[in-house]
This record gives sequence, C-alpha cells and structure tokens, in this order.
Amino acid sequence: REIVEQISEMKGEPDWMRQFRLKSLDLFEKRPMPTWGADLSGIHFDDIFYYIKPVAEQGKTWDDVPSEIKETFDRLGIPEAERKFLAGVTAQYESEAVYHKVREDLEKLGVIFTDMDTALRLYPDLLREHFGKIVPASDNKFASLNSAVWSGGSFVYVPENVRVEIPLQAYFRINAQNMGQFERTLIIAEPGSYVHYVEGCFIAGAQVRTSKGEKLIEEIQEGDEVLTHKGRYRRVYHTMQRPYQGNIYHVRFYGDSWRELHITEEHPLLVARRKKAEYRNEVFRPEWLPVSEVKPGDYLLIPVPQPEKITEGDATITVPLGRGRHDPVNREVTLPLEEDFFRLLGYYHAEGHVDNEHYISFSFHAEEKDLLDDTRDLIEHYMGKVAIENKVRQNGQTLVVCSTEWARAFAYTFGSTIYNKQVPDFIRNAPAAHLAQWVRGAWLGDGSYDTRKNMFRFNSVSQELAYAFRDALLRLGVAASVNLQQRSEQRLPMYTVVISSPWNEKFGEIVGYAATNGKHEGSVFALDEQYLYVPIRAIEIEEQTTSVYNFSVEEDESYVAEGVISHNCTAPTYTSDSLHSAVVEIIAKKGSRIRYTTIQNWSKNVYNLVTKRAAAYSDATMEWVDGNLGSKVTMKYPAVLLMEPGARGDVLSVAFASDGMHQDAGAKITHLAPHTTSQILSKSVSKGTGRASYRGLIRINPDAHHTKSSVRCDALLLDETARTDTYPTIRVENNETEIGHEATVSKVGEDQLFYLMSRGLDESEAYSLIVNGFIEPITKELPMEYAVELNRLIQLEMSGSVG
Repeated sequence: REIVEQISEMKGEPDWMRQFRLKSLDLFEKRPMPTWGADLSGIHFDDIFYYIKPVAEQGKTWDDVPSEIKETFDRLGIPEAERKFLAGVTAQYESEAVYHKVREDLEKLGVIFTDMDTALRLYPDLLREHFGKIVPASDNKFASLNSAVWSGGSFVYVPENVRVEIPLQAYFRINAQNMGQFERTLIIAEPGSYVHYVEGCFIAGAQVRTSKGEKLIEEIQEGDEVLTHKGRYRRVYHTMQRPYQGNIYHVRFYGDSWRELHITEEHPLLVARRKKAEYRNEVFRPEWLPVSEVKPGDYLLIPVPQPEKITEGDATITVPLGRGRHDPVNREVTLPLEEDFFRLLGYYHAEGHVDNEHYISFSFHAEEKDLLDDTRDLIEHYMGKVAIENKVRQNGQTLVVCSTEWARAFAYTFGSTIYNKQVPDFIRNAPAAHLAQWVRGAWLGDGSYDTRKNMFRFNSVSQELAYAFRDALLRLGVAASVNLQQRSEQRLPMYTVVISSPWNEKFGEIVGYAATNGKHEGSVFALDEQYLYVPIRAIEIEEQTTSVYNFSVEEDESYVAEGVISHNCTAPTYTSDSLHSAVVEIIAKKGSRIRYTTIQNWSKNVYNLVTKRAAAYSDATMEWVDGNLGSKVTMKYPAVLLMEPGARGDVLSVAFASDGMHQDAGAKITHLAPHTTSQILSKSVSKGTGRASYRGLIRINPDAHHTKSSVRCDALLLDETARTDTYPTIRVENNETEIGHEATVSKVGEDQLFYLMSRGLDESEAYSLIVNGFIEPITKELPMEYAVELNRLIQLEMSGSVG
C-alpha cells in the first residue's frame, strides 16, 4: 500500500486516481493466482521493482534524452528514421516515458498522442471518462495489479472524421533485473476516424549499390549484398513491391551530376541539416529525416567505404591452360600484395586490355616515356616477361605481354576490356598505401590536371571504374565528385571524377603532381572518416500513380540508392528480464476503424501477462494483429466487445514456442448486438519442448441475432517433444446465428523435408520455409517491416523483447 501511495504522490496525481489505485490494490490482494492456464508459480510479487524513474523530465526532442538511454535504444535497433518519420513516437524506459513527439500537422487536427502520465495532467476529464471502463480493475488479478501500479504507456485520441495515415508507435524497454513493467494504453477513436499504415519506398529505376556493382531496385533479390550507411555490405533478407498513389519527391544534388532520387514523401534519408543558408557547415550532425522535411541546401550523405577486413597477403588465381584434344591443366597465378604491383594494376585499369586470353596490352601516348619505362620494368619484375613494343601508331605506343597464364588471370579478375573492367575486393580493401598506388597508376594513365581551374580529373567510360576510383579517394581522405557527359551516338558516355579545392595538395601527393589547395570555402562538399557530405541542389514534387519498391537489410537496415544513403525500417527487438503486465483499452466509436499490431519477442524468463480489450460501436471495425515469441509464459487473449449493430471484430494471431516456453494465447469476442461479425485466425508453432495453446471464447448474447462468427486455429509441431493444445469455448444464446469453427494439428512430414532438401535447401532452411508458409495468412496482414521481422525472429529464434 505504501508503494502505491508513493507512486501516486511522486507523479502528482489527482485524488480520484490515487483512490482508483488503492481500490485496485485491494482487489489484487483478494484475488487468487489463476491456475486454469500456464504455470505462474515462478512469479514472486515481493521481489519485483514496481517503479523506477529514469529521468527527471521527459524529453521533447531526442537531444533532451540522456545519452545512456539513447544509446540503449540505439543498441536495441530503433533506427533514428523511426523516431523521425512516424506520425508520433513515445519511448518508455523502465517505468516512465523518456521521450515523446507528435507531428505538428496531426496536432493541429486535434490528434492527441502522448504518454499516459501527461494525459492525466493535461486531459484529466477525458481520461477519467474512459479509464478502466473497458478493462475494470476487477477483471482479473493482473489487471488489478496493473491498475494499482501502472506507469507510462500511451494515450491516443483521434477526433471525428480525422484520418491518421502514418503510424503512431511506442517502444518499451526494461533494463533492470526483477523489474516489472506495467504500462497502460488507452485509445479513443471518434466516429468516422481512421488509422492506416504507409511505408516509404523508391520508384522503379533507382540504382542500388551492391557488392557486384549497381543494380536496379526492382531487380534486387534476397541474398544480394548492398552497401549500407556504415560503409559495409550486408545481405538483403526481404524485398517488397506495392502500388502507390501520392507525391513523389525528385531530389537532385551536387557531387553526382546524373543522379536523382525519386521517392515517396515519407521515405527517410540520412541528412545533415544546413545551419546557415549562405555558408558551408562547420559541424555536421547526421540524422534520419523523411524527404518531405528535407530542403535544398541540406546535405545528403555518401558513405566512406569501411572494409571489415583489410587485404592481407597475396591473392592466388587459378586459370585453366590447354585446349583441343587434351584436358585443360589448372595453373595458379599469384597477384602479390605489393605497392608497385598495385600501380601496375592502376595502369591496366586505365590503359590495359586482354586480347584472346593470351596477350595483355598497355597503351600510352608515345611521349609518355616515364610511364612506358615504369610499366616495362613492372612487367618484367612481376610477370617475368619482356614486353614487346609495337610500332608507334597515331602517336600511340603499346606494350604487349605474351602470357596465357597472366592474360587469363587479369581477364578473370579485372576484366578484359574497358566495357567489363571490374575492381575486386583485393584492390578495394587493400591497405591505404597500396590503394594509393593503384589510384596513382590509374590517374597517370587516364587523368589530367587543369592548371587554370586548379582541378584534377580522371576520365573513364566505365561506371564501375569511375566509382571505384572515387571510393578509393574517399578512403584516402580526398573528396571527389562524379560528372557524366553524354556524347555522340557512336561514343560511350564519359564519367569524370573531379578533385578540387581543398584536396588538391593531398591528391597531388598521391599521384606525384604538385598542386596548391586553394580556398577551403570554395568547396560545396565536406568529408570526414564516415561520410562525404553533398548539398541538395533542388527538390521537385510530382503526384504519381506507380509501383514502388523497398527491401530489408540485415543488421544495418539501410542501403545506398542513387549514390546516397537511404533507410529501410524494421520492427525493433528489446531484451528484458522481468514481469510484463500491461492493460490496453480501446474505444472504437461509430464508423471508426482501428488496427492494433503487436510483435512481442520477450527474453525467455519473462512472464508476459497482458489484458487487451476493445469496444466497437455501430459500424466500427476493430482489428487485433498479434505476434508472440519469446517469454517463459505468455497469457494474452485480445478481446472485442461488439456493442452495436454493424460492428466487426477480427483477431489474427501467431505464436511460436521453442524450448521451455508456454505460449497460451487466443482471443475473446462477445456479440452484444445484432448484425455483428467476427473472425479469429490463430496459428501456432511448437518446437523442441515448447508448448503452444489456443484459448478462445465466442459468445453470442440473446439479442445478438443475425450475427456471423468464424474461428480457425491451426497448429504445427516441429518435433516429437513439442506440444499443442486447443481450448475453444463457444456460447450461443439465440437461434439466428452463423458459427464456424475449424481446428487442425499437423507435423512436418519427412516427404516435405525430402522434397525441399532435394532442391538444394539444407534442413534448417527447409524447416524455415515450411514455417513461413504456415504463418503466411497472418504475415500478409502485417505492415511490411513487421512481417519481415516476425519471419526473421522465427527463423533465428532470437531472444529479447518487443512491446
């Protein structure tokens, strides 16, 4: 009792809430522990911390939040983009909301989205009218406990006929041992209001940087590796396409003359805001922003490559020799990790090609005596061959190496001609000194210096080579831009990499050509160890009806499209070690529609005991979409009370129980009025010693005639030791009702595994494919990033928690 009074006093609550808490505490103490479901004997209420205050004052901007808490959310995978582009965000750490933000345009429409403690202070009458009405404190023992010690949670109010097109989301984190989390959520949707989820995407044609070169976004496939905002390559694990009608933002920027972004308005980009319109920034603070909040002059970011493993040791290339009647013999060619050899590779990329897999040719201007001599010496030193000098033709001099072994090694590794030149990781990830020699050789072959403009250039008709050259310079601390010049139909377009002030002197040292830096203020770019900052030139907005594309990337959840960093979002994962007992109350008034989606992945010693209930009035629709993973025990049965004619309630749920887990989940729908409909679709998967139970209730009251309800619960067993149970209850109190109920239990068959494994999948991949197909009716109803994360969590059996 003393703890409850202290909580109320510390929060400065009105007396009616204090009395509500105390009465709830009395009910909690009187009610016995439920024994009809999972084993709850491991809960020790006296050992639980019921309230921890992490901050003295709630942050109104993300910068206001203490750094150690921000770092926690960063580690948990909540990307900055999700804080920035959502309609509203609340972040809760321990017992309190530490950060809250709602978009100004929705605020002007009267939408309220805040934490419950703030709502109690600012909207006491509205809160008192609805608080504890849908889920009274007397409902069950854990609802009583929550009502007594609740702290934090979300309050949402959507005025009449207001459509919220962008999601409102909340994140919860428990960071203390034996901590209890008791958030309280109340959502009120006035008549005609609407909530819908929209994702951000690119239209077709966007070029995405992959480990094998540029690729159109519509051609990206699972398994491709793409460059991320961290300057490294990570695997794509899901792709998506959807129809779109709305504003497309066309964004042009300096630093890449031919690139242009074409993206939906809510898609987040990594941006550094310009501090003063007339001046270049001195300090750059990258943040994720939706393109709709970005302005000309703000900086987009290009990642500096960050090799995860610097090239160590020589590379060995195996090439086949021999043709005709005899089988080819494999020979090994060693590419030495030496600086001088890398300069030779630079000469080859700029001025070399392979003829018929037998000859390597290097072509220079006849007056470039130093380059001819250097190349000749390098060939003899590394290849053991004396280069043949062809006759001078049109002021050109060619050196030819006659060696099938070396010709094939170069052709297979670096490409035969300028049309298929490639720069492998052996070069890209080389130590800085070696990379500098490659840059030197390439520039000496195809570069120039404009003394009048004090500007270096490197020219190539190969897009691959031009951008590899630019990326090498970024690693070496030199900023560079790329221009594209379209030429006559008979000639290929020319890519030009430009280096100018204030990086001239540094680049000149690399290539052996003295140049002055010039004024630092003369550059529009900035460069640090992580990013090249390029200012936005112009933004145009156009309404389109089109298809848009996006994909998800392991770990980093970002990619480089059209040369700059873009974000893709995914459901976050949290870790915890405690009791989670929440209450969610939802009121869907006439004609409104609410969808409440939850993916929970608590750590394996958490008791997840939640009461969720909604009341749907005339012609309103309430949808619960629920995914349950992790936890020692989950007992959760989202409920809908269909209060008036025309109301509809749907519950879609999936539960995955692995070793030592008991997922006791289901749904409860009560038809209180005629002409109401409901649907329950439940899927469960049990693995190892895991146990999954469906526990559901459909109740049709005497006055609820002409109602329809259907229930389908399917269970999949992955092991002989796994267990599944079904506890359906259907109570019908009138004769004018349509009821359907189906229940199936199946196990993975040897024939299924054999079929999939015979087509190249290993056993783990085959099981994952079967499970993903089994839960597909649920995942297709989820927003893309939640569906992807649910599939991914199941595949990886991740621990942690999402709330």
